[in-house]
Amino acid sequence: MKVGDYMGLSLNKVVKPQMNKLNKKAILFANKNSPTKRLYVEGEKPNLNKSDFLYLIKNLKKVYQIPHTLYRTMKLIEKDKPSSNSHMSKEKFDKLKKLLSTLGVDNYGYFEITPDKVFKNCGVPHKYALVISSSMDKAAFKTAPSIECQLEVAKVYHQTGDAANKVAEFLQKEGFGASPNHSMGGQLDYSMGAQWAGFAIVGRHSMAITKNNGACHRISIVYTDIVNLDKFITSDTHDMEWIREFCKKCGKCIRKCPSGAILQESITLDGVNPTCIDYKKCCEGFLHYGCGICIKECPFTSGDYEKIKSAYLKKSRNK
Repeated sequence: MKVGDYMGLSLNKVVKPQMNKLNKKAILFANKNSPTKRLYVEGEKPNLNKSDFLYLIKNLKKVYQIPHTLYRTMKLIEKDKPSSNSHMSKEKFDKLKKLLSTLGVDNYGYFEITPDKVFKNCGVPHKYALVISSSMDKAAFKTAPSIECQLEVAKVYHQTGDAANKVAEFLQKEGFGASPNHSMGGQLDYSMGAQWAGFAIVGRHSMAITKNNGACHRISIVYTDIVNLDKFITSDTHDMEWIREFCKKCGKCIRKCPSGAILQESITLDGVNPTCIDYKKCCEGFLHYGCGICIKECPFTSGDYEKIKSAYLKKSRNK
């Protein structure tokens, strides 16, 4: 049995058609400096007991919505076409902003894509990315690693994938070029995407840390040809830069990672892009209910962002 098969799907096979659709529509492709895309672990048996399977069967709806939203994603990619006017008005942005709120999007941002940001062997159909993020239930992550936690992840994968679809559909109807990229199977690193979009800093555990949700959220992207969203979306991470130094001194995720996948110092696996994650070891940990311990143990998930910031900066000033 493969990881993912206990949910009725092989994750790598499910997300590949989306990648192919986006590559077919792509106008911007990866270059020699691009990072290598990491696949979902395959070919190993997950550690599930009888009660886990019963819980899974009871909550199958949370899982089987994902293929449906992925299918919708591919249909919207097919429908995508360039706009005749790539400038958004304030009136249309207000409609978009209202839609994002209705869809339960907690954070969003925008950036211009360059080839080095796209995974190797991948391409994107537009030069700009609207990045959206929705929270996961922190209470579910208190049980990590567990089947309850894994199904919460699946539920929010669906939620953020569905949100990307509805945003892309809205933009297409308003006359803009837009293609969704489901929260599963991105053409670029979603954590880095949140950082480039200005609402998160990537921690040592490779997760995007936001002010309101810490590392406990999921991300999806809508590629678009709208050139002026930065006129309305002004978020940036300037006041979050202190998190980098905090992470270096904290190290809780390193100590708590059961598979030793989070490294003290970064390494360069692909010859270009540094990382603090040993992805082989991380995949081994994934067999235990998808793990999630790094999210659970991150101080920004369990604590209050402003209180952590205040205490850290005060301590730093007193040294």
